[in-house]
Formats: sequence, C-alpha cells, structure tokens
Amino acid sequence: MVNSEIDRNSGNNQPTIVRTTSSTVLFIVIAGLCVIGLGSIIVGDFTTRGLAVAGIPVAIITVVYALYRFPRVELGHKEIALINPMQSVQIPWNLVDGFDIHFGLGVRTHQKVYSSWPLAGRGKKMEKDEHGIRRLMDNPNPAVDTVLERYSGLCDEELANPRGERTITITWNFGIIAALVGAIIWAGIGFAALPS
Repeated sequence: MVNSEIDRNSGNNQPTIVRTTSSTVLFIVIAGLCVIGLGSIIVGDFTTRGLAVAGIPVAIITVVYALYRFPRVELGHKEIALINPMQSVQIPWNLVDGFDIHFGLGVRTHQKVYSSWPLAGRGKKMEKDEHGIRRLMDNPNPAVDTVLERYSGLCDEELANPRGERTITITWNFGIIAALVGAIIWAGIGFAALPS
C-alpha cells in the first residue's frame, strides 16, 4: 500500500512536500544496513584498501537516496515543483492544464506533460466485492490525491500570473548528479580493491 508523507510547514511561504512513505522507509532500512556495513569495514580493516571498499556501501546509500528519498513534489503557493533525480521542473499553477495519472503523476501544460518520478499512479489490488467475489480494483495513491486536491482548491491569487512573468523552469540537479558520479567512482575503486 502506498501512503503519502506530507510535510505541512507552519510558514505560509513554505511548500507542502509530498512523497511516498514507502520510499522513506526503503531509504531508512537500506541506509541503516549500509551504515552497519560501513562501520564493520572501517573497524575491521582501517587501511587504504578498507577505505576504498567503504565506497561500496556509500555508493548504495547515495543511489538509494537519489532515487527514492530526494525525489518529491512540492506544492507551493504559486507553483508545483516536480523534483526528480536528474532534473527539477517548476510549473506555475496557472500553466497547469490538468494531470495524467494513469502510469504516474504527469502534469499537463500547453507545452508537454511533465512526469513526476516519486509519485506512482493508481495501481490495482485484489479485493472482494459486495458479493464476496475477488476482483481486481483500483488502488488510489493518497499522495497523488493530495496533489489533485491541492489543485482543485487553488484560489484566484495562486492562479494569478500578471503579465505572464512566471514561466516553466527546468533545472539540472548538479549536486545529486555529482554525488552519484563520485560515489560510483569510489565504489568502482572499492570493487577493484577487493581480494580476488
């Protein structure tokens, strides 16, 4: 079952952050296991070879963070931001034409549909119907529903864009990309340092 992790900040200008709870749990479990492994490597072999091998659990933590914990959707006062692993897209609310939720959350604009990495669409689950027969039924995603509810409750001020000043902005997440590249290179050195 997919739940949403929603952070409603007390400040009026702070965005509401939406991501799946399962992604947070997955990151915490894998990070905990990797930290234990990292600790045992450092305690058991605190040499140059041991430090090189320590890059393997660091790379695993970094990859899981970049793919499951970092991605999110931010519901701001005047825009929705899709924070994906490689790129972030900020879309003003007035430029949102609708949403595609068949395979995952997609924000439809006049230019194209921008996909959100962290929010999967509606899935299916087996349930008994009113006659006791097991059937495949829709399994709504509460995180996607949160985005749709926010969009349906927008006020005129949030939809305003005087003189068309706010536009769709796409930026590369260079910090995450650099961390991934560095961790993968360190893990490659670690694999080379393992005894054959």
